[in-house]
Amino acid sequence: MSAATRVTLATDLLASDPHFTCTIPIRQLCTSIQNSRFERSGRVTSLIRFEQPRGCRHQFLVLKIGEAIWLRLDRGPKPENSTPRSSVSRFTPCDSATISSSEEQLLRGLRLEMKAEVVFPVDGPTAGDLRKLLTILSQESPEYRLWGENCKWFCSVVQENLTHFYSGELRSGTLSHRDLGKKSRRRIADRFLNVVAQGH
Repeated sequence: MSAATRVTLATDLLASDPHFTCTIPIRQLCTSIQNSRFERSGRVTSLIRFEQPRGCRHQFLVLKIGEAIWLRLDRGPKPENSTPRSSVSRFTPCDSATISSSEEQLLRGLRLEMKAEVVFPVDGPTAGDLRKLLTILSQESPEYRLWGENCKWFCSVVQENLTHFYSGELRSGTLSHRDLGKKSRRRIADRFLNVVAQGH
C-alpha cells in the first residue's frame, strides 16, 4: 500500500490502529486531506511547539486533530543538499508531516523542551483550514534559508496564523521569532486572511 493511500485511509481509520505512524511530504498530506471527509470533520484542538535543546535547536509542531490523530510538522533542508544554493545559504526545503494515533509515538526517545502550547475552541480550525495554510506557506516559501525561512520561522508562522484567526488560547510559552522572514510572513498572512474572510 502506498504512503498516499495509507494517509487517505488514515483520515477515516486511524483510530482503529494504535500503532499507525506514517511520514510524508506536507504537500502530499495536503492532497490527502483534500480528498477525504476528514477535511471538514476534523478539528485542530491543540498545538504544541517543541524544541530539541541540543545542536541547532530544531523546532517542530505537534497538533492534535479530533480525539485520535496527532500530527507532527517539520521543516528542514533536504538531506541530499549538502551545500547551499548560494552564498546566502538557501536550500531546497524538506517540509514533512508525521501522522500517528499516539503522541507518544511521535515523541518517543526525544529530549525536548516545550516552547508554547495553544488550545483552540470547539469551532477552531478544521483540517481543511490547516491544509490551506500549509499550501499557502509552501507556495510563498519555496526555499529553506538558514537565517530566515527555517524551522523556527515555519513553526512561528503556523502558530501565529492559527492562533490569530481561530481564537487560540496561549496556555504557555510565547510566539517567538516574529522577526524572521518578515516579507513572506506578511504575504502568507494576507493570503490566509482572504481564505478566512471568504468563509474557507
